[in-house]
Amino acid sequence: MAKATRGQRLLIIGLLTIALMAPPVLLGISGQFDLASAFVYGGIIAIGAVFYDLRLAVALSVLAGVAGIALALLNPYPLAGAIVFGLFTGACALAAKRGLHSPVLMVPVFLSFVLAAPPDVPGMSAVPAALLTGVVLLLGGLWATASARLLLGHPRRETERQALSTRATIAYAVLMAVVVGIATWGVLTFAKDHQGAWLLLTLIIVLQPSPHDTFVTSLQRLGGTLLGGLIALVLILAGVDSTLALVIGGIVLFAAFAVRYVLQRPYWEYVTVLTPAAILLNTPGLDAMTVAEDRVAYTVIATLVGLALALLIKVVLLRKAPASEST
Repeated sequence: MAKATRGQRLLIIGLLTIALMAPPVLLGISGQFDLASAFVYGGIIAIGAVFYDLRLAVALSVLAGVAGIALALLNPYPLAGAIVFGLFTGACALAAKRGLHSPVLMVPVFLSFVLAAPPDVPGMSAVPAALLTGVVLLLGGLWATASARLLLGHPRRETERQALSTRATIAYAVLMAVVVGIATWGVLTFAKDHQGAWLLLTLIIVLQPSPHDTFVTSLQRLGGTLLGGLIALVLILAGVDSTLALVIGGIVLFAAFAVRYVLQRPYWEYVTVLTPAAILLNTPGLDAMTVAEDRVAYTVIATLVGLALALLIKVVLLRKAPASEST
């Protein structure tokens, strides 16, 4: 893929998107919209990882499958869910030591939906449904990894790793665990439904290892989400049904992949395109307007939290700086 032209890269990304979305569309046609979404989650986790290492994509697919089972069963228990998901997210943040936090944190990002609103499988109780959800997450990841291997060979790493020191990594992981844990308790107590996951995933994304990166990412994500929300609103008002929403969501997802991996545009442009894709792919079985409204509302809340934390950490660091320079 490194020597391919831009047109060839777009074609490959398009084929990869088609491969990823074919099973979910079939699941949607059969009425299994929640499982279709779970398959997409696993697939996107893997696709984000293949541009670092194919073995990482397989490992994260397995991790998503196993963790998905546990998190789906923790939904009725706010305190236990908060502790487990907070610690799990913090553990994933430890990958910053090797500069791999970006792909690894995609696991809790997408599993936040499984925790906040476990897939509903008709005719199944909670435990069998959780087990099936884990299997579907795993299959989605392995399917995307195999498709990427076939289409891309050994993908070239698109971004350089930015490894952190041990001290910075631990501080980042602890901050992530505490903030996400508290937010998870709030979601499972007061917003135990699909839309509550938007708060969790946005927090995980905007909280970056450095205050500056958190500040920049927060502003870009806020702007991109608001613009993408307007695009989604137009599509929702057009009145697409659940299966068509999956198809259109897949097409827009291709555009998002193209913006990020082929055109390599700024982050806010990627979020602008990704937002309507995420809304449409999570719309089946739910009220589309509610999904869009909650996506924007919870993104704003999480972004403001991220900005506040970034400013607080900057103030603390500035106050410490003179003392450290005088010693």
